[in-house]
Amino acid sequence: MLKSTLQKTALLTCLVAVTFASCKKELDVEPATETVGFGTKAADLMLATTTPVSKLSGSALALGINGHMGDAPYLATSPAKQIQMLKDRGMTWYRLNVQTKSDGSASSSDLLDALQAAATNGGVKILPMLYLRTLDYADSQAESYQKGKTLGGNFAAKYGAYFTYYNLGNDLELPLLMSQKTGQSQNDYYRDKFNVVAAYLKGMDDGIKAKDSDAKTMISAGWLHYGFLRMCEWYGVKFDVVAYNWYSDMEGAAAKGPGIPDITLKLSALFPTKPIWFTEFNYRYKATSLTNEADQNAFVTKFVAKCKLNPQVKVAMVYELFDEPYKSTQEGAYGILKWTTKYSLHADKVLSKTFLSNVLK
Repeated sequence: MLKSTLQKTALLTCLVAVTFASCKKELDVEPATETVGFGTKAADLMLATTTPVSKLSGSALALGINGHMGDAPYLATSPAKQIQMLKDRGMTWYRLNVQTKSDGSASSSDLLDALQAAATNGGVKILPMLYLRTLDYADSQAESYQKGKTLGGNFAAKYGAYFTYYNLGNDLELPLLMSQKTGQSQNDYYRDKFNVVAAYLKGMDDGIKAKDSDAKTMISAGWLHYGFLRMCEWYGVKFDVVAYNWYSDMEGAAAKGPGIPDITLKLSALFPTKPIWFTEFNYRYKATSLTNEADQNAFVTKFVAKCKLNPQVKVAMVYELFDEPYKSTQEGAYGILKWTTKYSLHADKVLSKTFLSNVLK
């Protein structure tokens, strides 16, 4: 289904394991005035108060999930079956990781085409998470901008008929974060490296929108790293949506640092004019726990309820569809589906059964 004046289909990809547990989470004071390399901003990265968002009856929240189209569990499961799994669980978004070639085509273009066709037939939209394949921290800002513009423009020229939303990278702030910093303040980041990344993102955004005039772009961060997104705004990256990754160990008292009981309200206060998408969220599995499935179900259920109460939150996507047992304990067990026979027979976890019951809709 090609793009109409009212709506486009979406295509493609998701990114992978987020290792927020490895990030430093010590308390860092957020200054009231920030002076940045590209201008002076009298702005607090954390507003003095978290502005309440009106609680509306009913919710337009769309649900979705992450997948890794080139990984073994997904290669063993047909695109049509993957899309049907989403539909059965009341999900309408599928976030997939996309690596591109120099001409802008997806590296796994045949697989992407098959997933796009299945998604279109099934009424599911694909969110492509585009890797910054040509990013080089040694580049000048001008060089980085041009590389980002080329990659984004080439991709949109080939796939713009199918997408409205483009996810520009993932976890980009992590290599920029100084040791023992939380990411709340601009002073927590290596400025030279940030400038190169921001220039690349600005180029991607400009390139995509030059080829796809009604495109919407998003940049992601997680935990307390919203300072990175504010800095991107100040640099001049014209992204349209705040994408955020949030896991159970970041929630409230569980976090080793300033607890945020409702990240949806925090982001609404910091970015009052932008829609918010949670491009990843889930419970952080514990290697020795016997209650992981129940705890996963409880966390996701409560988090979806929070999202529904905030009309600025438009989409929430669980990380992820299948367990990936060849990865670490946490990364390998994030799925809502587990394998009874490796990559051929699966079973529903408690959370999958909850989605199947449609109680989260």
